[in-house]
Amino acid sequence: MKPLIPVLVCACFALTGCGVSNHLARNADRDPHVHADNVADPEIGTSVYVGDAEARNYRPTPELVVAKNPRERSKFPNVDIHCHWKIDLDPAEMLAAMDQRNILRAINLSGGWGDDLDAMCAKFLGANAGLETERFVVFLNLPFDRIDEPGFTDWAVNEVERAHEMGVRGLKVFKSLGLYHRDSQGQLVKIDDRRLDPVWAKCGELGMPVLIHTADPLAFFKPIDETNERWMQLQRHPDWSFYGTDAPPRDELLAARSRIMERHRGTNFIGPHVANNAEDLQRVAADLDRHPNLYCDISGRVAELGRQPYSARSLFLKYPDRILFGTDRDPVRTSQPRYAIYYRFLETGDEYFDYYDHPFPPTGEWKIYGILLPDDVLEKVYRTNADRLLGFDE
Repeated sequence: MKPLIPVLVCACFALTGCGVSNHLARNADRDPHVHADNVADPEIGTSVYVGDAEARNYRPTPELVVAKNPRERSKFPNVDIHCHWKIDLDPAEMLAAMDQRNILRAINLSGGWGDDLDAMCAKFLGANAGLETERFVVFLNLPFDRIDEPGFTDWAVNEVERAHEMGVRGLKVFKSLGLYHRDSQGQLVKIDDRRLDPVWAKCGELGMPVLIHTADPLAFFKPIDETNERWMQLQRHPDWSFYGTDAPPRDELLAARSRIMERHRGTNFIGPHVANNAEDLQRVAADLDRHPNLYCDISGRVAELGRQPYSARSLFLKYPDRILFGTDRDPVRTSQPRYAIYYRFLETGDEYFDYYDHPFPPTGEWKIYGILLPDDVLEKVYRTNADRLLGFDE
């Protein structure tokens, strides 16, 4: 009799098949992480095998009998601090979707600069567009790859001031700073480059928080092999991997972020994706203790938080004034929706449920658990903390 081999899990990834490439192509214009060259027809799923027996597209139905408390609207009005949308979206359609999901405000972190910023503000900011007051918020961006151009620092500071005068309420820094942007000599522009100090200082002077994405999940810096818990995700997006590239070590990037927060105590910084350390909440707590001007949002990381519900709940209860609701989506996006899942995670004690609404797990192969936050903490996370940072509580 052939001995049984332990059950192993792998993901099937082929260049033929159906059902996934259309999704990737449709959303390339909305999702900043999806690239236009993702046009193949991959077959994606999980395969398990024991000896010669194999089950492809393995999706077992749990036999657990547990509570299910779906949430389509948040218990309290929320501010989504982490959205991305382009100027072609319809404000009226956005408002209808926001009302349906109890979203008080949506913050577009992709405002751009120059003419693009002007156009975004004219269309989405209430004072300019005649829309319902203060439902939309815009953050500007800056082209840090132009840092070597004469007068760049003065121009960047002036652009922050100009944006503030138009009603822009913050600066979003993409992970390109530190990972991709290079100067005229081909050197990576460092996060703590001294030439950027006047920009961070100006934001603090004007009360504009800086939402700065630094590094990426730890798995993106490790080999893409059978031990990588995001293997399937990195097979779909191999360009998201920094392993074997000239990218700085992940810890070096996070240390550079710490240095600018220390130098600019008068500026509030928001670390998206649970301060870019959702896999290590002890480190997040240490960073929050070390930097009183650091806040974090939960966008794109409920998959991580929900698989460590005790640690996650403890973090929320210890730092109820420092954590912000966010999704890394926009209210009208229909692919891989997050709002209902995020509400359920925050508001219920539900057990062992999917962190995704998708044919396959987009991050890793696990389930999540709700953390049943008390109402006073929920209100802070959903709205109060963000409104305080953005100046809506004045």
